[in-house]
Amino acid sequence: MPSTRDVIHVGPELPTHGGVLTPSIRRDLADLNRQYLELALAPELSIDPRFAWCDTVRSRLAGTDAATRSRMAACPFALFEIQLPAEHRPVAPLAPSRIEEGPATTAGGAPWQARCLEFAQFALFLALRLADATPLAIRMTLGLSSLAELRLHELRPSEVAQFAARPDVVRPRWPAHPRFWAMLHGAAVIDSASLLQSAHCLGICLLGPHFTAPAPRPTRPR
Repeated sequence: MPSTRDVIHVGPELPTHGGVLTPSIRRDLADLNRQYLELALAPELSIDPRFAWCDTVRSRLAGTDAATRSRMAACPFALFEIQLPAEHRPVAPLAPSRIEEGPATTAGGAPWQARCLEFAQFALFLALRLADATPLAIRMTLGLSSLAELRLHELRPSEVAQFAARPDVVRPRWPAHPRFWAMLHGAAVIDSASLLQSAHCLGICLLGPHFTAPAPRPTRPR
């Protein structure tokens, strides 16, 4: 009988673990997750709504080292969500900043905002890649609704930067679910493959029933 290492079932027809994602997408997703954790744990961004974990989660993850963050990042789903509005409203571009200005000391400083903007752009480009894959891939990986997925298909490359500049395009995933974050963090701290797998199972279960394949239509009686 296969173990959870081989197959993870959330609904009647959910693919095998990682089966909907290519190795290159898994690599890029892990890189984005690592960047997100690094930004979210920066004291300068602790009150930024893009990284608004509850106090229990934030205190649990505070002080996490780079190696632990890398292990946490290797999930088959994003640790953040992308939110696309049904209608596009242009936003004012961020003020340009120069590297020589030095690091920001307060939330909202130009260097930190530039890093957040760059992250949002990378996340949207990954979403564009996933838009050409199966609907399950983009919904499971980035938490996009069907309406947002349709909006993404209409998005022109020139609009990506405008969307990335929106302050609400990125949000944390499960920001008030201490059990998931405790499982993921604890497994990453001790570097346990089996416990990391269990945390991934819990994350996939949290995706909800709307991420599973639709039920087959009933057939007419003969």
